[in-house]
Order: sequence, then structure tokens, then C-alpha cells
Amino acid sequence: MKAILPIAVLTLALVTQATPDFSGRWTFDRDKTMQPDAEGRVVLAAMLGDEFVALQNTKSLTLRITFNGETVVAVYDLTGAESENLSPGDISVKSRARWEGEKLVIESTSESTETGRRVTIHTTRVIWIDKAGDLIIERSGTPATQVTPSRSVYRRVH
Repeated sequence: MKAILPIAVLTLALVTQATPDFSGRWTFDRDKTMQPDAEGRVVLAAMLGDEFVALQNTKSLTLRITFNGETVVAVYDLTGAESENLSPGDISVKSRARWEGEKLVIESTSESTETGRRVTIHTTRVIWIDKAGDLIIERSGTPATQVTPSRSVYRRVH
């Protein structure tokens, strides 16, 4: 029994170390976003606006996103529970976040109208900090007519 406790503490320490802290002020880096991804694609998209502030603790990630002079606040539960946020236009977005190593994966669902019909939009955003210290966000989803695969790069403002 005594050997199990140190192993559990070591395992918890490794899990805790694997999750980066996104807290800080970040600004959109147009030049780095224009660099092709691994598949050669370039889609200029400031997914989290021109600038955002992230506040993270063990249970949640709060994003204060500034875009075109307006601020949108989104809070994601990091315990695996569902969270609900409002996108511009009062669109309800339900999300679940989970860690995959050093990457945060946020899967979201919302509703939109396409050619007069209601459609369900599913998006996946993967967020991480690269070796240069930049925050990378990659988005994919369905339907393809509503979600353009894209990648955004943000740099931390000191």
C-alpha cells in the first residue's frame, strides 16, 4: 500500500505538468497565421478576435475576446462538464473541453440557418502553445459549408 501512494502522486504530478497555462494577454499574429500549416493550407482567421485575455485555473478557462471593438466572454469548464456560451448574435454554443497531453480540445455544437433550414454545427478547436511560445488554434468541423478549417496564431503580450 505504501508503494501505491508515491506512484499516484508522481502520476498526478505528470498530468498536472502536461497542461499548459494559457493565462495572459494575446494578440493576433497575422504574419505567422499566413504561414502554411502541415498540409500547406492557409486560411486567415482571427478565431479569438484581434486580441484576447485568458484567465485559467484548474477548473475553467475564461476568454475575454476583443473583436471590432466589442468584447465577448466565453467560459469553458476544464473538468469535462458541459459549458454554454453566447456567440455574437446571441447564438447559444454548448461545449466540452478536455486535455490531450499539452493540447486543449474544445468540441462545440450550435445551430444556424443554411438555405432556410436549421443546421447543427459541430466544431473542434485544438489549442496549444508551441515551442516559440505562440498560442496556436486549429479549427475543423461540419458542415463544411459553415465551418472552414483554419489555423490562428497569437503571441503573448508582455
